[in-house]
Amino acid sequence: MNHRFDPITGKVVPVFFHYVIPSVLGILAATSAGIIDGMFIGNFVGASALAAVNISLPAFYVFAAVVFMLAVGGSVMCGKFIGEKNLDAASSIFSKTVYAATTVSLLIVAVSLLFLDEVVALLGANEELHPMVRDYMRIILWASPLFIIGLSLDYFVRVDGRPVLASAALVLYAVINILLDWLFIVHWQWGLKGAAWATALAEGAILLTLITHFFSSRCTLKLVAIADRWRGGWDMIFRAAYNGFSEFATELSLATITLLFNWVMITRMGVDGVAAFTIISYLLMIGLQICYGISESLQPAVSKNLGARQPARISRFLALAVASTLVVGLLVSLFFIFFPHLLISIFLHEGETATETIALAFIAVFWPAFLFNGVNITLGSYFTALHKPVQSAVIALSRSLVFPGLGVLLLPRWLGDLGIFISIPLSEAITLGIAAILLFKYRPSHVVH
Repeated sequence: MNHRFDPITGKVVPVFFHYVIPSVLGILAATSAGIIDGMFIGNFVGASALAAVNISLPAFYVFAAVVFMLAVGGSVMCGKFIGEKNLDAASSIFSKTVYAATTVSLLIVAVSLLFLDEVVALLGANEELHPMVRDYMRIILWASPLFIIGLSLDYFVRVDGRPVLASAALVLYAVINILLDWLFIVHWQWGLKGAAWATALAEGAILLTLITHFFSSRCTLKLVAIADRWRGGWDMIFRAAYNGFSEFATELSLATITLLFNWVMITRMGVDGVAAFTIISYLLMIGLQICYGISESLQPAVSKNLGARQPARISRFLALAVASTLVVGLLVSLFFIFFPHLLISIFLHEGETATETIALAFIAVFWPAFLFNGVNITLGSYFTALHKPVQSAVIALSRSLVFPGLGVLLLPRWLGDLGIFISIPLSEAITLGIAAILLFKYRPSHVVH
């Protein structure tokens, strides 16, 4: 690694932005592929197809939960070992994580394909949406192992000092996905199946790009033969999974909350309500993914300085990350306040007035969520990188399951549809208070000795 950008010895601000800029650009590129999927689907297939995509999301959150738990937990352990200059241990946890993620992803996908009709019914698809959800999921599932393994490698490539390569893989994925969206949906008119095929074929690009790092002279991590890995030390993977529990909780909570919101929306407002929630989810994704890019960039810096015992540097990296997410949240909120019609119109063709009306009512009270969620995400990542999984999980569960779940179930009884719309902003505000208390108790100077 270029020592100028070494998280342990380099100047904090240049190092921070060396990791943040490519991470945010890469995540934005990957996110843009999902958003443009929605634009193509909404404009060339229809609002029902948008609803079908959102109905399928909880299943994919569940699949990702286990793998992200391993990848994030393993990569921050790997960063700590690198900070301690223990490269053998770093390579060991890297290898175990890759093998475990591969095995788990294959098992989950196999079971899902075997019981696909039951899964679709469990997700709450009605008679109109069931065939679309089934066709979409079948195609995506076949490619999911490539995507999951590729995302697992992404974390380790970043912690091994190659954030630009990790981001390039996501950019390539986005470019391929968008081009294939146009070819399959617009030109060949394959409908929702075209969107699924575009995503599936693009997912292999992430894995193929990131594999090149491990044949490079700049690579310090080595993939140890699986026969050697069976000799022992697998308790490390369980510790990694424990440390990454907040990511597991976040993904599982997103699955639960999306399922709950879909159920409430389709019960109270029909397919138009689910389509409107899908549009809000796409818009939410933009701001959230920038914040995730910032928070993921924080993890290598914190974990390596944890290993090097440098609490002052951890504090400076954390302050930069929090300030950055606050700026992002403010900018996104301003777009929601002043340009709601423009943001919603890019996902719908003319005539979808019912969906547009619901989405506008949603967005009018939803925007305050962005003032809090970036800081919550950053503090959750901070605790994961410090090997404080319980504190990280408290933040994750508060903002993505406990308070949103209570809000969407209870608030509509007193506030009607407004209760649904404000449940997430209110949850983020409450969570920020909890996160601030945890940060005061577990600030770097109290944790690193």
